[in-house]
Amino acid sequence: MCKAEVWLKLLLRVVGVSAALAVVPAIMPHSWLVWCVDKAEPGTRVHLLIAYLARLLSAYYALLGVLLLVFAGDVRRYAPAIRTVVIWCLLAATFLVSSLLFAPPSLNRGWFFWFICSDGCFGIIFSLCILLLQRSIKGRYIDGVYPDAGRGWE
Repeated sequence: MCKAEVWLKLLLRVVGVSAALAVVPAIMPHSWLVWCVDKAEPGTRVHLLIAYLARLLSAYYALLGVLLLVFAGDVRRYAPAIRTVVIWCLLAATFLVSSLLFAPPSLNRGWFFWFICSDGCFGIIFSLCILLLQRSIKGRYIDGVYPDAGRGWE
């Protein structure tokens, strides 16, 4: 196992565990969600739409975390899936940051705005690191075929 593979597995596991913890807001009681939304954006009323979006986003983060943990088990076998998910994350994070930076000045630019911006920047850096680490791993899939295919359960 080369150094790039070790670093790739470590990065996938660390981000995977932290993202999988997003299952907590997805299932927490409504009163906790109201309290969290009030801390992030004081005065925001939490009705059906806000609760739905908050829980759905948390569930997607948790799903992404579980996928990253599965991918970390065998980064060579899951190379195409890792690349697909990471390219999607790169596009989503880039869109998030650019849409926030060009947002109207009337948008509240408090601490939560900058927290979201930093989350998007982390997504861009994370995605680029994964793609660079994947590129430096020897014995990758070649034309969609795993190099050790056909060897059985030896």
